[in-house]
Amino acid sequence: MSKIKAINDSSDMVAIFHTSDTEIKKNLFLDLIKGWMTIEDIEKKYGGEGKKALFYLEKIKLVESQWTVKENGQRTTSYKALYDTVQINLTMPIIELPEIIRIATMSDEEIYKYEESILKIMGDKKSIFLGDVQAALNVSLTFLKGIVKRSSKFEIRGHDLERVEL
Repeated sequence: MSKIKAINDSSDMVAIFHTSDTEIKKNLFLDLIKGWMTIEDIEKKYGGEGKKALFYLEKIKLVESQWTVKENGQRTTSYKALYDTVQINLTMPIIELPEIIRIATMSDEEIYKYEESILKIMGDKKSIFLGDVQAALNVSLTFLKGIVKRSSKFEIRGHDLERVEL
């Protein structure tokens, strides 16, 4: 049965664009579309980068997980793609489109600079109001949400920006 991921927010486009920004991430996602893989299988086939790619795909909610029991009786987590189709339904101000494209095409180094700036703004806090970060960085909310979608360090919950524990 085909499951469809509906995209209704412009910042979600950034996340979708980056499901295949590296060969490892693309191949892992294709494998997960085909069926379940354990974390051990992913690490064996793709190494540490595969684990990072899995974490990103999990963060943007494109994979599901379940507990499985190996032949030796040990429990492990298996992963599979949650969707195999995307439906894009967007209406946005025309000035947001260049921001989305800019973020989607930014280098990882540029994203890391924004991540470091956000970490400085947050200090020791685990979460912070999105508007405070937006004001401190002097960027639009669309831009900030796009940066967060590209990042593996943060996620948005309600109106707050939270650190993600790796």
